[in-house]
Amino acid sequence: MIKPLSRRRFMSSIAMSTIAKSSLAMSKIGAGASGARVAFANVPQRDPPSGKRVTLLHFTDTHALLETHPEYLPGASPEIQMMGGYARLKTAIDRERALHDHPCFLLDGGDEFQGSGPATWSKGEVVLHPLNALGLDAFVPGNWEAAYGPERFKETMAGLKCPVICYNFHDTASGQPLFAPSVTIEREGVKVAFVGITDISASKRHPPAEFRGMDTTRLDGLHDFVKDLRARQQPDLLVAVTHTGLSIARQIARDMPEFDVILSGHSHERTSRPILEGKVIIVEPGSFGSFLARLDLHLAADGGVAGHAFRLIPILESRYDEDPKVKALVDASLAPYRERMTKPVGETQTLIMRYDVLESTADDFITDAVREASKADIAFSNGFRFGVPIPPTTVTEGDLWNLLPMDARLKTGWVTGKELRAYLEDELELVFASNPWRLNGGWGPRAAGLTILFNALAEKGRRLVSLKVDGAEIDDDKRYTIAGCERDGEPMDVICRHAGSHDAQLLPLTVHQALHQYFKTHSTIAPRREGREKALDLASSVFSQDAVLAGDVDTAATIPSGLPPG
Repeated sequence: MIKPLSRRRFMSSIAMSTIAKSSLAMSKIGAGASGARVAFANVPQRDPPSGKRVTLLHFTDTHALLETHPEYLPGASPEIQMMGGYARLKTAIDRERALHDHPCFLLDGGDEFQGSGPATWSKGEVVLHPLNALGLDAFVPGNWEAAYGPERFKETMAGLKCPVICYNFHDTASGQPLFAPSVTIEREGVKVAFVGITDISASKRHPPAEFRGMDTTRLDGLHDFVKDLRARQQPDLLVAVTHTGLSIARQIARDMPEFDVILSGHSHERTSRPILEGKVIIVEPGSFGSFLARLDLHLAADGGVAGHAFRLIPILESRYDEDPKVKALVDASLAPYRERMTKPVGETQTLIMRYDVLESTADDFITDAVREASKADIAFSNGFRFGVPIPPTTVTEGDLWNLLPMDARLKTGWVTGKELRAYLEDELELVFASNPWRLNGGWGPRAAGLTILFNALAEKGRRLVSLKVDGAEIDDDKRYTIAGCERDGEPMDVICRHAGSHDAQLLPLTVHQALHQYFKTHSTIAPRREGREKALDLASSVFSQDAVLAGDVDTAATIPSGLPPG
């Protein structure tokens, strides 16, 4: 039996092994840190560049992870390193702001108020003051900002000390927008217009109670709005800050070439270099505050972008000290919840992680617990993207809430094999649709008791190759019991987005109680990928959804390889 490392020993070993690499990386950027100008690269440009210069700093999808945490860096050594935290992010932001002698703007793409236990227990309050201290220029609400209901959502947005912008967040009753669609900021002689766009499917996909009276589906007129904004205000730069996912951001660029830049969020993709759709520059900076994107732009005198340079900056614990003021705010926010966060609940001998479009050890663990508690044939979990790695050591209450920052009673019912097949075909279309506008939600369906074999790139409704329950191919006429979580406001017959479940009933047990119960039965766990969800036309592990949809799984900008140089 493998003896689990203590959390302290595990984190110390990570810190020591990253110092050498971090020192080398710092030597490469040391000249910049002392005030030298960043060289422009990544694209052919006019030589020498003359004209206005702008820097855009961007982060998104921190999911309330206020403190430094383990992060996954495929191809790095080691692959798990300590990164992020609002206090270190603030230090990095201030350092990057000091590198320039031209206007700099800081943008936040949303999904900041949900994603941890303290965030859920405080309804997002723990995030507000630390986030305000970062000095944002504009904020775009993500799909999870409304997790605590419409009243709390509006209250939280009103507490931000920067403009909240979003074209497609509307009041259902009046049809009026909840926020200004854009903000134009002029700084040091440079005028930049920012347009906010959030997840168009959020109000349909989330539990109805979260978006009661609110709608995110209306993008009608956006193109005309963008063209009018450019003509009327004549900005030097027109930027979309989107929380739609990278593939939809690319489609927006194709549909609306009036944008100069799109700062993308929602899909947690890490672009190592900019993606160009025509002349539109698109970047996405990962998630959890582990990275900060920096995009430097030279503006042509006759309009447009003459040249650009991009850096995906890793917020390494070994590279950035914590800003003392932000750290104090974080400590104060988390103090009431610290004891609950650090309570041990079990041990894991293997890395628990949710970084895969297909199968993940995190969701194998969760669905195993739900299946055992419910005694169903199949247990489902949504393809959530949030949740940082849990190293092989003691698992705490805070770790569980990072993986599942919500709680709900379990629900069971039954479906036929034919209904199960139709449901999974629909779910796979939401993940692998060739039309970006049909993409909806996170990654693929996760299950225990079920093995799914499919072709990801096949036509809609024709992806499934094999479905097996407990090793036996499904029978279309046979009944199978399923289990999932209740979602506030949904009809009783909906289980994990499957509408029409038969004899559905609530169990006297929540999903977090099921996880605790699982640890009582299995005090030490060792989840490993078992091939529960396999795509015959993809690699066994898929890090980037956009790379699959773009048909470039080998060299795409979103395929990570080691530690970004930053």
